[in-house]
Amino acid sequence: MKARDPYHLAVAALTDFTSEGRFGWGRPLVATALASELGLSPTPVREALARLSGEGVLEHRPGHGYFAPSPTASDIADLYELHWRLAGWAIERIPPGARPPRLEASPRPRIEAFYDNLLAWAGNDVLDRVYRRTALQLRPVRRVERHVDPIADEAVAHQEELFLEGRMSDLRLAIDAYHRNRIAAAQSVFSVMRRSAESIDRI
Repeated sequence: MKARDPYHLAVAALTDFTSEGRFGWGRPLVATALASELGLSPTPVREALARLSGEGVLEHRPGHGYFAPSPTASDIADLYELHWRLAGWAIERIPPGARPPRLEASPRPRIEAFYDNLLAWAGNDVLDRVYRRTALQLRPVRRVERHVDPIADEAVAHQEELFLEGRMSDLRLAIDAYHRNRIAAAQSVFSVMRRSAESIDRI
């Protein structure tokens, strides 16, 4: 990818904006306004909007244009159900007795970085692609969660410890508990996201 490729610059910027919760729940996205802000022509921005809507990161409403994500409580719960299953499938692909590598550093939130490492170590390209798409869709949800129902550092550290020690049966139980907690919080997270006509930093 060229460093100054307008299309990839637009994809990266719009992905970041969505992950940061900048657009607000269900807000319309105007390609010309975004292009002006990014210093790009509208064409690569429209192409980026089309790609991200195809990946479920943004929404496309035929005849009306593109919109920021507007997940319902049920959508949030379903995303975590899928995330849960993907993590379980990753563990099933890890050979018995295998010792995982050291966790790689990541600029992402610690809980997301942990699952990035877990899914990457499973070594299945199809599984990894589905997971990464799901993780992208969950990023604006996780941003709200940090304000509404944060994950204790101890809970993340516990999952990391079990992973590094190769205690996959215990890790599976911890992963189950984590996802049940996230699903239980879906309604509270949705309620805040629904009110996010302004930045989450101002909620």
